[in-house]
Formats: sequence, C-alpha cells, structure tokens
Amino acid sequence: MVKIVKKLLSLKELKRCTFILHPNAKPAFDFFFNHTHLFCRSRLNASTLQVLNQNQTFYGIRTQENEIALFSGYEFIGFDLANIEFTQHNVIIFSSLTDGEIIQQAWVATLHVVLTSPPTKHLEELRRVINNLVPTDYINLVFKKIKISQRTWSEFNGVSRDGLAKQSQSTNKPTELQISIFERLENEYAG
Repeated sequence: MVKIVKKLLSLKELKRCTFILHPNAKPAFDFFFNHTHLFCRSRLNASTLQVLNQNQTFYGIRTQENEIALFSGYEFIGFDLANIEFTQHNVIIFSSLTDGEIIQQAWVATLHVVLTSPPTKHLEELRRVINNLVPTDYINLVFKKIKISQRTWSEFNGVSRDGLAKQSQSTNKPTELQISIFERLENEYAG
C-alpha cells in the first residue's frame, strides 16, 4: 500500500499560489452547485456568507510550482473560486493521487453535503437526480447498490416508502409543468 503524504500549506505558500478547480472534480462540482440547498445563496449577503464559510478546509494537488488544483472543500454555499481569499482558509495538498482517487474524493465530499441537506418534501426527486446524474461507482460506494431504490432511500432518510411514493405521484401529475428539482427549489426558496 502506497502511503499518501498530505501537507498543510503555510501562509507564505498560500500567498504565492493560484488555485483552480481540478478538471476531474468538475462533474461533482457541477452537481453540487446545480443542487438546490436549504437556503438560497442569492438571498444571503456577502458578510453572512463570509461568516458561515470561515476557516474552510480545501484539498488539492500541486499541478505546477505555484498552482493548486482543488478537488474538495468547495462544497459550501458561498464558494466562489474567483473571490475567495485562500489565506483565510486551510489548504491541504496531497503528494500524489490518481485520477480515480481525485474523482472519488470529489464525489464522496459532494455526496456527504448533499445527502445531509435535502428538503424533506423533495427527497424522491433528489433520489432520482442522484440515480440519473451521479456515477454508479460512487452510488455503490455510499449505498452499496448501483441504484438507490425507494426502500433503500427511506432507510437512509427516515421518510416512509409511502411518503416517497406520494412525492413521486405528485411530481408525475401530467398537468404539472415539469421542471427540474433545482429550478423548483430555487423558485420556492427565492420567495
């Protein structure tokens, strides 16, 4: 087994570095930011986001002398790569990871946050979105199944299968305008 070395970047190193999103983390990143959370980001002002996100820890690998490619740590509501001050946060870099390990780290971190914050009345839609958009390898890693059934989902979130079935029926009404879970939740929480 290869030992993976991790290093916390010093303030001096953080000041010299530029940060990018690791290309292998982009699908998980996009999934996270297309997922609607309990709170609408656009309704929170900059100072609130700053307080909520202070001392965040980011994970990445060095791609060039002064460039760090992040693959985890962006899973919070106020993440903005262009405007974040990394000297106010912790950045841990790994000495080496394979592409597969980077993809796995990105998906596991994303699922950790997404699965702990869904609005209860949209759980069935979230189950379908996960089944449709998350690679089966990572569904299997978390749930030990390649697809999440209503039964498995109800065991994880405490909502009965009947409750999920009712959510499914209400979202399948032919007269209802079909919009994505993300659009629906955004509209609901945008006021």
